[in-house]
Amino acid sequence: MRTIYNSTAICVGGVPGAGKTTLLRKHVELEARDMQVTGSSIVKKIIAPSSVHELDGWPSEQRHAVREQSIRELRQLQELCKGRMLVDGHFTLRNRVTGVLEPIFTPEDKAFFQALILIHPQPESVLAQRENDGRVRSSESIVDVAAHIEFELHEGRRLARDMGVPILELVECGMPQKLQAMAEFLGRIAPLGAR
Repeated sequence: MRTIYNSTAICVGGVPGAGKTTLLRKHVELEARDMQVTGSSIVKKIIAPSSVHELDGWPSEQRHAVREQSIRELRQLQELCKGRMLVDGHFTLRNRVTGVLEPIFTPEDKAFFQALILIHPQPESVLAQRENDGRVRSSESIVDVAAHIEFELHEGRRLARDMGVPILELVECGMPQKLQAMAEFLGRIAPLGAR
């Protein structure tokens, strides 16, 4: 028997440095019933004491098992969510071992998420965000960042089609416009008053 969850799970994707975390923090300040979850924090908890840098070198079956466990963890959090669960994540990532851009959604991800939001920034904004963020990242050229943004965009659109779920593409604009577009999208797909 399938469990029915009250909260809608939405993956908010975008390349590292796209501004997902900042956007979600601002959204949750305005809509406290919604829950923000950072996908990488779930992964880090599962693979500890290993790091996410090491994860890229693991065999694909092991990486897939970590993703499956991540979804189980997210389902547990979903039971506690009083609004919508917004997962700060990615549709693709650059493998730190091979340097290759890879789609990362598993069948479990596809079954879990009911909508997608894609942050589609300009490459210059991503590089500026990464400089200010303080985390150590491999240096990517503006060409590499632009290629990753396009790959993430195409993968997000493909996933939405394959999954049969709505997608919101947030292009580069001010924070108030992003928040407004996101609020309207969320209101259409998962109105809080319907709970």
